[in-house]
Amino acid sequence: PACVFSRTEESARRLSERLNGVPYTTVIDHLPADGDLYVFAVKDSALPELLPRIPANRGLWVHTAGSVDKEVFRPFTNRYGVLYPMQTFSKEREVDFNEIPIFIEANNEADAHLLCEMAGKVSDKVYRADSEQRKYLHLAAVFACNFTNHLYALCDQILAEHGLPFESMLPLIRETAAKVAQMPPAKAQTGPAVRYDKNIIEKQ
Repeated sequence: PACVFSRTEESARRLSERLNGVPYTTVIDHLPADGDLYVFAVKDSALPELLPRIPANRGLWVHTAGSVDKEVFRPFTNRYGVLYPMQTFSKEREVDFNEIPIFIEANNEADAHLLCEMAGKVSDKVYRADSEQRKYLHLAAVFACNFTNHLYALCDQILAEHGLPFESMLPLIRETAAKVAQMPPAKAQTGPAVRYDKNIIEKQ
């Protein structure tokens, strides 16, 4: 039986509605104990507190975190793994899961195969990566996403301070992102940095 659990009524109800009205609960003891799969889509720091409270069951337990070792499950279950969709998510934006790479790992081959099959139903890009590889994958993603977004925020601040619109940067941002889909990032670099134009660099 499918069931949604969340600490808050609003979050549980919202996800239940997205899943065609499956039952939901905010009481962890009411989780069914005969589920085939238990997905823990919570912030990393919540897992150690949450896992000891889960009713005993024989289902496959997976988390969706990039930087948490699969062994976090070991004290609580014999079947466990990871289903990590490498994408940035915001409640305000829909994403196309077909394009999202999903990295999977499990503590036995049968469950790894099962997770690959499941992930393949929602994404065309399914990969295996162990916890050590996923740690570096997550680190690289921080540079590609959050660090880059922070630079956009600084860009927005500089422009705003001088009465210029951030939207003027969007064609440049789009072209830069498009280029790295076709060439190595190091070769996509342009401007004073790649020309080593010391005069411009020092002036800026």
